[in-house]
Amino acid sequence: MYREFFSILALTMMVALTVFATTPAEKTAEKESVGKIHAIFVKGNVLFLDARPFEQYAEGHIPGSINLSIHDEAGMDLLFKLKDMLDSAPKLVLYCTGIGCDLSDILAKKLVEIGIPETKLIVFKGGMEAWKQAHYPVSTDTGFQKSLQQ
Repeated sequence: MYREFFSILALTMMVALTVFATTPAEKTAEKESVGKIHAIFVKGNVLFLDARPFEQYAEGHIPGSINLSIHDEAGMDLLFKLKDMLDSAPKLVLYCTGIGCDLSDILAKKLVEIGIPETKLIVFKGGMEAWKQAHYPVSTDTGFQKSLQQ
């Protein structure tokens, strides 16, 4: 009985370490300021990915971003559906709520697992909190997102 308990505990610890391990992309991205992310946004040569649940995305997101909440079946389906688009984008900016949110880190790890090079990933740690505080544009339009999910 103790052996089973410790086996389950060990497995849980390994999964937690795998999910929350810091990748080189995360270490680089933590240094990116909201101003630099906005400059990338203005240039328009990257794809922004919102890792938050759809409900939060609908309340306000960086204009043009795609919601990729991989914690539900629809998000995972969309991830694989958009694989070619993700591969062809020169850079991917991933974000979630802000400093305490790890959803963009988890999405970064998942993207690497499906073959997206870490060098293409920028994890914007400030997220929507920093974006809104800087008074940058916010969209509530979900039409494009809904068309992707069909």
